[in-house]
Amino acid sequence: MNANETFVVVDLETTGQSVSKGGRIIQIGMTFIKNRKIVDHFDSFINPGRLIDRNIQQLTHISQKDVQNAPYFEELAPLLQNLLKDTVIIAHNVNFDYPYLNDEFERSGFPLLTVSAIDTVQLAQILLPTAPGYRLLDLTTYLHITLNNAHRANADAHATALLFLKLWHNAEQLPHSVLQQLQQGNWPLLRQTQDFLQLIKTKNKRSDLEVVDGMFIKKKILVANVENQKLPQYPTSVHQKFQLFGRWLTPNEAQNELMNRVNQFISKRSDGILTVLTAPKIGKTLGYLVPLILNRASRPIVLLTNDESLQIQQLSLVEKITKLLDIKCNSAILYDAKKYIDINRFATLLVNDEGVNQTQIFKARVLVWLTQTNTGLLHEIQVGANNIDMLPLICGDEESTYFKRAQAKSKQADVLIMNFETYFNQATQLRQNRQLKHWPIVVMETPSQFVSNLKDYFHVGLPLTEIQQTLKELIHREIVGLTHKQRLFIKQGVSEALKIIKQINQSNNTVANLKRTERLLIVLMHLSDIIKIGFVSIPTTWHDAEVQLVKIKRLQQQKDVIYTVNKEQLADQIESTISFDILDHQIYQDKFIKHIHKLLIVSEYLDSDVSEFLRDVPKEITVEREFIHNETKPVQVIQMQKASPIIHLQAITQYSQGEILMIVPDESRVNHWYQKLRYTVTTNYNVIAEGVTGNLEKIQRQSHAEQANIMIVTPKIFMTMWLRDQELPAIVIVPEKSVWQPVSRLALVLTQMQRHESAMLITQLNAMQRHRFKSQINIMPNFNEKQNMNQSYSQIFKNF
Repeated sequence: MNANETFVVVDLETTGQSVSKGGRIIQIGMTFIKNRKIVDHFDSFINPGRLIDRNIQQLTHISQKDVQNAPYFEELAPLLQNLLKDTVIIAHNVNFDYPYLNDEFERSGFPLLTVSAIDTVQLAQILLPTAPGYRLLDLTTYLHITLNNAHRANADAHATALLFLKLWHNAEQLPHSVLQQLQQGNWPLLRQTQDFLQLIKTKNKRSDLEVVDGMFIKKKILVANVENQKLPQYPTSVHQKFQLFGRWLTPNEAQNELMNRVNQFISKRSDGILTVLTAPKIGKTLGYLVPLILNRASRPIVLLTNDESLQIQQLSLVEKITKLLDIKCNSAILYDAKKYIDINRFATLLVNDEGVNQTQIFKARVLVWLTQTNTGLLHEIQVGANNIDMLPLICGDEESTYFKRAQAKSKQADVLIMNFETYFNQATQLRQNRQLKHWPIVVMETPSQFVSNLKDYFHVGLPLTEIQQTLKELIHREIVGLTHKQRLFIKQGVSEALKIIKQINQSNNTVANLKRTERLLIVLMHLSDIIKIGFVSIPTTWHDAEVQLVKIKRLQQQKDVIYTVNKEQLADQIESTISFDILDHQIYQDKFIKHIHKLLIVSEYLDSDVSEFLRDVPKEITVEREFIHNETKPVQVIQMQKASPIIHLQAITQYSQGEILMIVPDESRVNHWYQKLRYTVTTNYNVIAEGVTGNLEKIQRQSHAEQANIMIVTPKIFMTMWLRDQELPAIVIVPEKSVWQPVSRLALVLTQMQRHESAMLITQLNAMQRHRFKSQINIMPNFNEKQNMNQSYSQIFKNF
């Protein structure tokens, strides 16, 4: 293979997964590349000689009518053989398209293709390690490549060609030694993908890199000197803000009100808490950052949220504001040490060629990622890597390079961004480093998550009966490959663990049971290490033993630990579960509020229980609350009445309105509605279901507003709904009223949907719900007649 060859991107649309099972090609698209330029295209529908399944028509938008006058594959085969002769085939998932094409050639009596082939999925995984996904649509969106008519072979082939050229360019920017490692490494790449890497030549000498532990990584970013600089005076009026910021900042009335309210709050001398509830899309992050950055007394500013996309937004806005105003302001995001990569551990594992294919490719991804990342945070590359066994082995500790960099930067940060767990773990040390008794200002977004994280930070729960059963089963289990000494250790370990469980069951002494539980968890961890040697799966109830052990050690440093035992009769035995907790409200006051001068809580939605928890503080702290409104449009609500949800969906999906979300009570109902929609709704929409086509995280990660998908999910979505990168679609349908228990779920859904210019909720609301949320909803006329449904939705969508 050489760079001067003709590369041909091939994409197929088919009626099934394989030719042997009756599948046939219904469209082929080819894009030709010569001398790094797209030079030609070819595409054709192909008559499969059979009916196209409705699901395939929904996915590809290729109908029976499109292929009825198209050539059969046998007619097109000689031309395809001629076009593909002496080329290198490229495909996005080459081990589908290439074999499928050859199977069709073989079925038709033509010789098989033997030309080289390259897979752009694996190339993208290595060269774009931080991409949000590796479907073609994910990558084209990430790289701003236009892809109209996805799942049409001609469009997909052209987009894949542009992707391939971009990957080629990216590879040329790698340092010579890193590129050499990719070229010479024993990576399990498909077909001739490795040969393609070997023809690439480095074209850029990287001055932004340095060598640490034998790895090329980005150089440390220098911290600016911010002492004695003069800050602009805070602008109170819209006119003054426009003079200071120009057209970059055009604050709306609600955002201006938020800025002024925050400035008023931080200018007070007294300690206090201000809770600000805002309507969606007023620019609240910018709204509180501007007055904080312009107030020297607020530094260091601590921003707390568990939303990673919001953290990135906060960091970006701080940089934009300070650049615009020509002022210096150091900002940093800090996580716990285990969130960063340990370069030395990775370098040690890199030289080991053993491991499954997925792990080996992950090593190549990390090699490239290290030349790109400024943070070393492993979550940047975790898409597609959740099940990599190697991942826990390269997590950092207190001495890891990237963690030490992050700590050093955080010590000098004027704006310090953290998630809640990091704050719980490191706030005390950070204050001591700065010789601070109190943080001047802490801003909290996603407050509901803060309260649940605070409780979980200390909570330990152990199903003692289940653990006891797994230990007894282990005694009689044959584990191959163990030495006599290891087998003896298992026997002794099981005996000790069973004895500890018996002691815990016989005692109500909290302190003693804390110590016993600590020892039990240590024994389970040691047993797990031995079991792994024999490649035996670890019992599920042992998986979080290490995490639980950390919490036990936290609890041992606290007063007033609450110990509870829950016994439940199941079948013929009593299931015993123990738990340890703390008085979370006491911890909130003593460990959190006590060390903060001013706490600013900003949210679009705040549950009343969470609000009461956060505002219940000592009397010397002033507590204030503010509502910032704007002209956000209400959500259009269509009452289903007696009409079936199927009829509503049938009507809605006849119009191009992008994704539709359906929320149902539980997983059994997900499967019920999935089967029902697949066979009753005649539409071009795809049906995606939690637990059927993928887990909730995968469904949300692959969500695209313009895609024609009906996504069926459970109420688990309420736990992640506040995340910026997991917004709700503009159309939501809730066919079963029980989803609205508790009613706070409805408040959350409506608030999230108001982020859209136009949004529609199809459900059934009772009189109380309609009255309570009357400011957020606009009830549309009822639709009871089947024959009027399409006409009614047609009228609505004209103004939607």
